[in-house]
Amino acid sequence: MIDEPDERGVRRRSRISYRTQNLSTSSSLLHRIDHATSLSGVAVGFALALVAAIALGWALGFPTRWVNGFEISASAVTLLMVFVIQHTQAREQASTQRKLDELIRALPGASEKLMMLEEAPKNVLQEVEDDQREVRSDLVADEPSP
Repeated sequence: MIDEPDERGVRRRSRISYRTQNLSTSSSLLHRIDHATSLSGVAVGFALALVAAIALGWALGFPTRWVNGFEISASAVTLLMVFVIQHTQAREQASTQRKLDELIRALPGASEKLMMLEEAPKNVLQEVEDDQREVRSDLVADEPSP
């Protein structure tokens, strides 16, 4: 969402149309593949096609060319889906990280040191973990026992 002033100059939140943004061709293609393969109808169709191919192969005695074709196709589809899943997860993780950064910035008492943790060296990560462990132990110690 982006703040945009309306005709009276009042800033209102408007939705971003991500489909109209200038994504790279490869990113756009990977998003389309991800969307298409996430539909349940595609999975059912793929399962039915696989059962039909196995039944036909069994009826014909599994010709060697068919077996080789299935192996190559399965390997190609698997490799493609690995890249699609990796791309999708990386984008979702990046967008989640930006949202968390925005929430940290919005909270008055939050430590801005947390916003750059994904790029921090190990000693800084350990330091933050130790600080949070202390806070948690203090909270547990302050809780009244039932």
